Amino acid sequence: MQNKTLDKKTRNLILLLFMIGVFMGSLDTGIIGPVLPSIEQSFHLTSRESSWIFTLFVIFFMIGSPIMAKFSDFYGRKKIFILDVMLFGLGSFLIAASINIELIFLGRIIQGLGCGALFPIAGAFIADEFPLDGRGKALGILGSVFGISAMGGPLLGAALIPFGWNWCFTINIPISIFLIIFAYYILPELEDKRKLKIDYLGIIILSLLAVFLAYGLNQIDSSNFISSLLSLNVAPFLILFIVLIPIFLKIEKRAEESIVPIHMLKNKDIAIACIETLCYGIIYSSVIFIPSLVIISMGLNDQYASLMLVPILGSNTVVAPILGKILDSAGSRKIMAIGTLMLAFGLIAIAIYPNNFILFLIAGCLIGIGMVTIIGAPLRYIVLSEAKPQERGAGQAIVNMLSSAGQLIGGALIGGIIASFSGILGYSVSLILAAVVAFVAFLFTLKLKSRDEQIETMKSNQ
Repeated sequence: MQNKTLDKKTRNLILLLFMIGVFMGSLDTGIIGPVLPSIEQSFHLTSRESSWIFTLFVIFFMIGSPIMAKFSDFYGRKKIFILDVMLFGLGSFLIAASINIELIFLGRIIQGLGCGALFPIAGAFIADEFPLDGRGKALGILGSVFGISAMGGPLLGAALIPFGWNWCFTINIPISIFLIIFAYYILPELEDKRKLKIDYLGIIILSLLAVFLAYGLNQIDSSNFISSLLSLNVAPFLILFIVLIPIFLKIEKRAEESIVPIHMLKNKDIAIACIETLCYGIIYSSVIFIPSLVIISMGLNDQYASLMLVPILGSNTVVAPILGKILDSAGSRKIMAIGTLMLAFGLIAIAIYPNNFILFLIAGCLIGIGMVTIIGAPLRYIVLSEAKPQERGAGQAIVNMLSSAGQLIGGALIGGIIASFSGILGYSVSLILAAVVAFVAFLFTLKLKSRDEQIETMKSNQ
C-alpha cells in the first residue's frame, strides 16, 4: 500500500480533506448536547429515552471503528473513507428527515458506523504517504480539529436550534457530498493484494461486548449508584460483558484475520498507548462536569459556566499543531510525560481551589495541554510507528474503541461519585480521582521508547 510519489501540494490537499472529514464527525458529537432538549420536546421523550440518541452512536462507533479500519487496510483507504462519509451523510439525512424517534435511532446507528474509522483512516494514510519527518506535524494539525469541534459543536448547535433542530444534522449532507467528490479526485487508489477473510464471529462477539457495556452503564442511576449497579437492569449486562472478554480474546487469537488485531497488544508501546487512551476516557468524563462545578463554586449561570471550558478547549486547539511539529524531533515519551504531569496538576488545582477564578483559568490551560498529549498526535504517533503498514488502520481503531469504552466507564463512575457526595465535595473527589489516573498514565509513559528508538522502529516498518 506504499506510494511515495505524492508531491507536497497533493499531501496538503489530502490533509485538508481529512481535516474536514474528522471535523464533521467530531462536530456531531458536540452538537448533540444542545439538540437533545429540542428532540425530547418534539417526540415527548424522557431523558432516559433520549440518552439512547448518544448511546447508540457510541455503540456503533465502537463497532464500526475496527471493522471499517480493517477493511481500509485491505481494500484501500480511498474506498472505505468514501464509504464512511456516505454512511455518515445517510445517517444525517435520516435524522434530519425523521418523523419518529425510531428513524433518529437508525440514523445515529448509521452515523456511528460511518464515523468510527474517519480518524483511523486519516492517521493510517498519513503514515502511508507522508515522510517520516512530517508525520508528527500532520497528526498535530489533524488533532487540533478535535479542540475546534469541541468548542464549535455546542456553539453551532445553539445557533441552528432556532431554525429547527433538524438543521443541526442537515448541515452534514452538503459537507458529505463535497467530501465524497473531493476524496474521489484527490485520494490515490491504493489497494492491498491480499484477500480479506472476514472474521464474522469476532464481529458478532465485538458487537455484543459493545452493546452489553453501553446498555449496562446507560441504565445506572447515579443517585443510587450501588443499588442500581446490582440491579437486574445493570448487573447481568456488565457480567456478560466481563464473561465475553476472554472469549473474544481467544477467538481473535485464533482468527486468520482478526477484526481486532489482539496480537498487536504484545507490543509494549502499543499496549501502553491502549492504557493511556483508557485513562483519557476516565479523565475526560470528569472534565465534562467542570461547568456543573463552576455553577456551584462560583455562582455562575449555565451560559457563563460553559465558557469556563474555553481555557481547556482553547489551549487544546492551539497546542495540538505545535506538539505535532515538535513531535518528530522530541518523540512521544517526553511530550506525553510532561503533558500527563501537567494534566494531573491542573486537575488537582481545580479540585482544591474550585472558586479561585485566576487559578481556574491557569489550571484549565494545563488540563487542555495535558489532554491533547494523552490522546492526540503523540499517542497516535506511537501506534503508527509500531504498526506494520497493513495494520495501521486497525491499530488506530483500537485507540478509538478504548477511548469510547473509557468514556462510558468513566461517565458512570464519575457520575456515581458526584451523586454520592453533596455539593462541591463530589466534584472535587472526582477530579482528584482523575488526577490519580493522570499520574498513573504518567508512570506508564516512562516505559515508552525514546525518540531515537521510535525513529528506528518507524524506518523498519516502512
